[in-house]
Amino acid sequence: MIGCLARLPIAMKIDKRLLEQFRCTFRSAALVAMAVSAAAATSAPESAIGWDAKNGYLKCDGAIDGSIAWPSAPQAACIAMLMCANERALSAERHQRLIEQIRRVPGCGEP
Repeated sequence: MIGCLARLPIAMKIDKRLLEQFRCTFRSAALVAMAVSAAAATSAPESAIGWDAKNGYLKCDGAIDGSIAWPSAPQAACIAMLMCANERALSAERHQRLIEQIRRVPGCGEP
């Protein structure tokens, strides 16, 4: 019995160290999780997105409205416009403006 009691303070020190390690690890994991969610919540500005990116459709509204330029090459512009017609949910007014813009690109055809 005396042997068990003599070891008690050492066991308590180990438990305190383990608890402190856990707290430190948990804080680090929480900070990483907050940083990841902040980065995910902050979207890139439309100008930083490429037309060939997965989220290139985010540029469509700005391009149709004229605040973002379509790609300069006619074939690339046509591809971007057709992507907007197929991938982006547009209002009837924006859809009509997009159709008019597509028709102005030589050889682009109808969406």
